[in-house]
Amino acid sequence: MGCAFSEASIRNLPGKELDAYVTREDKRLVKQSWKFFGNDLDGVGLEVFQRLFEMQEHLKKLFASMSSQKNGHHMFIDDDKLRSHGKIVMEALGSAVESLDDSVFLTNLLIAMGTKHSVYDVKTDMVVYFWPAIRDTMKDKLGDDFTPEVERAWSHVFEYIASKFQEGIRKGKKNGRNKAEKVTGI
Repeated sequence: MGCAFSEASIRNLPGKELDAYVTREDKRLVKQSWKFFGNDLDGVGLEVFQRLFEMQEHLKKLFASMSSQKNGHHMFIDDDKLRSHGKIVMEALGSAVESLDDSVFLTNLLIAMGTKHSVYDVKTDMVVYFWPAIRDTMKDKLGDDFTPEVERAWSHVFEYIASKFQEGIRKGKKNGRNKAEKVTGI
C-alpha cells in the first residue's frame, strides 16, 4: 500500500528506546529539515491529511466529527477543521523532534498520545499509514533537500514514533477493557 512499515516490522520490543532506532546523525538531519516546516504547520498538516485520505480513504471514518457532508459513500471533511487538526498533529510532531534528545519524555509523550487516540477507535495498524503521507509531503516541500539520508533519518524517527504511539493505543484499549470489565462485572 505504499507504506514501508507494517505493525510487525516495527521494532516494539520491551526496553527498546530511542537510541535503538535513531542515530545522532538521524537526529541532526531530522532537526535540520524540520526547521523548514515551522512557519506553515497548518498548511503542512492539511496536506499530510489530504494525502493520507487519498491513499487510505477508509480512515476518513475516524474524522466524522469534522465531516461537513456525506455524499453516497464519500465523506467530505471540512478543510478548516482538518487544517486545525493538522496543525495540532504537526505541533506534536515538532515536539517529538525537539525531544529527540530526551528519550524518556518523548516516550511518555508518544504513549500518552496513543492512549488518547485509542478512544477514537484508532487501531495500531493504522499508525503506519501516516509515514507515506508525511514522507511525500516532506519530499514535495523540501525538494532536492529531501535527500536519501534525510528520508532514512525521518524513517527511523517515524518508526520509533509509531512504535510508542502503538504501545499507547494498546495500553488505552487494555485500560478501556479493564474499565468495562469493572462496570459490567465480566
